Amino acid sequence: MRSTLALEVGDAESLARVGAQVAVAGFFRDQRPLRGGAGLADWRLCGFVSRLLLAARAQGEVGEALLATTHGRLRAGRLLLVGLGPRTRFGPDEHRAAVAGAMHRLLDLGAASAALDLPLPHPDASVEQMAAGIVQGACSVLDARSARFLLRVVAPPGGASRLRGALEHAATRHPRGATSLRLVRVPAAGAAPRSAPPRAPVA
Repeated sequence: MRSTLALEVGDAESLARVGAQVAVAGFFRDQRPLRGGAGLADWRLCGFVSRLLLAARAQGEVGEALLATTHGRLRAGRLLLVGLGPRTRFGPDEHRAAVAGAMHRLLDLGAASAALDLPLPHPDASVEQMAAGIVQGACSVLDARSARFLLRVVAPPGGASRLRGALEHAATRHPRGATSLRLVRVPAAGAAPRSAPPRAPVA
């Protein structure tokens, strides 16, 4: 079976408002308080993530991950936080690897959709670099696994339209492999997210 990756960019500009089975955000080893999607999720969960960090359950190192239920405080039912290492070393290669690592974990969880909120590869990076890392990282995993996946990408503030174009360009330039790529339209307001139920329970 050939894998399919559907990419979508919404205008919500907030991880909390994107419908998916799992919300994914990254956090750095040396950035406290948490920022971006991780900081928003921590605020929505009343400091739950910060308490885990204070208890040394995770530090933000590359390869670390935390999985939590959101109790309805995000539209996604579960939250996956992935460690990104030090901020100064987070470049295009590390960004691509973070996407791939998250995809591996999502598929292992049995998820078929996710809302993705990762920081730019570096502070001055373009959305084109961000889009390339998302396409390359996700396809590197799906090429080796049979799955259909919907990835809803949270755009930087004011950058939804540009990110849509960048993802379309990255998908066009990506070498044809075992994964079929397509961009999908954002559902109408209030519409239920298009996602299949998990294939396996998570403890």
